[in-house]
Amino acid sequence: MSDFQDQEENEVLAHRFHMDMFQKRDLSAADEILATDFVWRNPQIPSELIHGPENAKKIASAVVDSMPDLRITHDETISKNDKVMIRWTIIGTAKKEIFGIPASDKPITLVGFDLFRIYNGKIVEMWQQFSVGCWC
Repeated sequence: MSDFQDQEENEVLAHRFHMDMFQKRDLSAADEILATDFVWRNPQIPSELIHGPENAKKIASAVVDSMPDLRITHDETISKNDKVMIRWTIIGTAKKEIFGIPASDKPITLVGFDLFRIYNGKIVEMWQQFSVGCWC
């Protein structure tokens, strides 16, 4: 298999993280795409929730529960070797407070980057940064 094919497969895995778990609300995807020792690196995520697919499911569930109309757009994807970076935009209404984002009746925009590291066909690590607002 060529490096290019590996990078394409890695991009598919990274896209599935957002599109399956959050957009489609298919939490079982975590078991398929995340390594058992997966680490979610985001300073806003409680430390007891950063390890493993089960905790990733808890985070995804909390996010989609708080923002039931959530829509994710992948604005840009860059991949090299075992890494994939996705620049994304989320638009939704935070009906409940979630990770420092207050509840509101008005839609909000979140923008961010996720950097995924992939090993043996599974996501093993993700570094995430996001902000409320848009890059207009």
